[in-house]
Amino acid sequence: MAIAATAITTGAVLAQDMNREQVRTQTRENLTEEQQQMIQERKQERIMLREEFKATLTEEQKAILQNQEMTREQKREQLRACFTEEQQAMLQNQMQVREAHKEAFKGSLTDAQKEQIRSRAREGSRETTREMQSGNGGNGAGRKGQ
Repeated sequence: MAIAATAITTGAVLAQDMNREQVRTQTRENLTEEQQQMIQERKQERIMLREEFKATLTEEQKAILQNQEMTREQKREQLRACFTEEQQAMLQNQMQVREAHKEAFKGSLTDAQKEQIRSRAREGSRETTREMQSGNGGNGAGRKGQ
């Protein structure tokens, strides 16, 4: 029973990820070149900030990340407990930068683009809900295949 629940949950998460990716792809097709450039620049900046943060990790923190016996949430909790003030400040800065970029991007969208994004997000959400209700969780297995 637990295996079936795990398979359904995993399938649903995968379906949601696929739907999110479809929404992103379709949305990007309708963006202006400037908006696409903005997204690309933000992505590069996030990568740079992430690499700068990784460079500050101690051996203890790296060991936590590599520990295969811990869940992602356990790793997160352990890491938070041993972050330095500098690391905490870096993470806070990253969150603020991300939020500012998000707001700047939202401000660049036309009303039509905003509606397209909302519409596609709703469609993806409905597809995921239907897949979960049908019992296959987006994994193609169906109830009999579990």
